[in-house]
Parts: sequence; C-alpha cells; structure tokens
Amino acid sequence: MADTVDARREADAAPLLRPLAQSDSRGVVTTLGGALARYGLPAIVIVAFLAIWQFVPRALGLPSYELPNLSDTLIGLHDDWADIGIALLVTIQDAVVGFVLGNLLAIIGATMFVSSRHIERAFYPLAILVQSIPILVYAPVFAILFFKMPFFSADSNAAAVVGVAVLITFFPTLVNMTVGLKAVDPRIYELMRLLNASKVQVFVKLRFPSAMPFLFSSLKITSTLAFVGALVGEYMVGGGFNPIGHALSSAGVATIFGFPTDPANLDGVGSQMQIFISRVDKPGVFAAVLAVSLLSILFFGLMVVLERVLLPWRKQQ
Repeated sequence: MADTVDARREADAAPLLRPLAQSDSRGVVTTLGGALARYGLPAIVIVAFLAIWQFVPRALGLPSYELPNLSDTLIGLHDDWADIGIALLVTIQDAVVGFVLGNLLAIIGATMFVSSRHIERAFYPLAILVQSIPILVYAPVFAILFFKMPFFSADSNAAAVVGVAVLITFFPTLVNMTVGLKAVDPRIYELMRLLNASKVQVFVKLRFPSAMPFLFSSLKITSTLAFVGALVGEYMVGGGFNPIGHALSSAGVATIFGFPTDPANLDGVGSQMQIFISRVDKPGVFAAVLAVSLLSILFFGLMVVLERVLLPWRKQQ
C-alpha cells in the first residue's frame, strides 16, 4: 500500500519537476554559450591572427630580414631581451608619467569647461586644433622648448617624450570628461539647487560621480595611447626617464627579470628600435614592438580591473 502511495506521489510530482529540469539545462546551455562568446571567440581570432603572422610571410617567400614571422620575432625577443628589457623599463616610466599628467590636466580642463561656457567656447577649438596636428611634429618642438627652460634643460629630451605622451592622452579624456560632467540627472541637479548646494558640492557629490563611467572609458583608451606617445617621442628625440633604474641600482639590484637595471641607460623602446634598424635586425624591431604591445595590453587590463572595483554596477550593466 505504501509503495502504491509513493508511486502516485512521484507520478504527480513528475510534471512539476520536468520544467525545473528543463530550465536548469537551458540555464547551463545559456551560460556555456555566453562563456564561449565572451572568451572563445576572442581566443579564436587571436589564434587566427598568430597563425597568419606565422605562415603567411613564409608562404609569400619573405625572409626574416624583410618581414619576420611570429617564431622569428620570439627568437629575436629572446636574443635581444637584455636590450629590450631595459628599454621597456624606461618606456614604462615615460608612458605612465604621461598617462597620469595627461589625464589630470584633462580632468582639470573639463572642470573648467563645465564651470564656464566662455572658457569652453574659447579653448575647445584650440584643443581640437592641437589634436589635429600629427603627433610626430611635437617631439622635436618640445625638445627645443624644454631645452630653453632652466628646469627641464638637463633632461629636455626626456621631458619632450613625456610631453608627447601627455598630449596624446589629453584630448580623449578632455572630451569624455566634458560630456560626463554635463551628463547629470536633471532632477537631482534641481533638487540640489533647491537645497542651496554650492557649486563645489554639486561637483563633488553629483557631477564627478556621474562622470566616472566616462572617465574610465577614456582611461582605457589612453592607457594604450600613452605607450604610443612614449614610443613616438623616444623614436623621434631619444632619451627618457629612468628613476626606477636609479632606485634599483642604489638598492643593489643589478638585474631584474633577466635584464640589467642600468641607471645610465635612458634609451626607451623607440630609441632601441632605431638601434635595431641600424643593425638591420628586423626580428629585434618586431620583438620590441611586440613587447610594448603586450605591456600596453596589461596596462589596459589594469584599467578594466580598477573600473570593476570602483564601479561595480558597470559590470552588472
């Protein structure tokens, strides 16, 4: 009798459990599909790109001294790592300093634009004009200007390199932050005005928090542009900053990650590329570019992590 009752209960519950099982299976399939679209497709594209880089130059009959393939570039990275590594240390410092200064100046400029329409109307066209000039022009001009300034005369080339990195990171953040500081909820803005909030309070509690997504969008863009600017500046005028090398050398660290921490070395990757070109070392040139590209990708990833930590609701959206 008990077995008959249990069988009836299982039969009655089966129609109820079947949709749950189907929904669980659909959820698993959806999750797997989302993971494949998010990670699988980029992986496929990257693998395809690397395969093209590896096999197409050889298929076209191009030797390594004309167009190195992937394996030639990796061999060059291994053989020239001592030179590329110390150059990377200089380029990192040039790019990061330019990134920080450029974004800070852009935030200040956007704040001034929002606070006064006259300032925005007066200086926004100038910002567009400065950005429209090819970045290659600025490096030698900055080197000459900084050489005439007493504070920068000793390191005028290094200051010029950082100046190029500052300039290339400035405009995207200026545009994004100007839009972001204006993109406030009008209802909250009117409420704060009714409560007699000062301009500083409106900026700190409303405008700047509302502009944070716009800021991180520009930070992700300029995180890679800063390395481009540093590379261009180093290639054009040579030189760079190396305080980390001085600090490591003073601490007794002669080598790090397989390359020397030579404090006297002020040649970044751009300058090192010129040396490789003079040696007709194309694998070295490609290896230097690959190293900078990987480094800029890591810096971009750092901005993504900071955005997810500081703006967790963006990840949910």
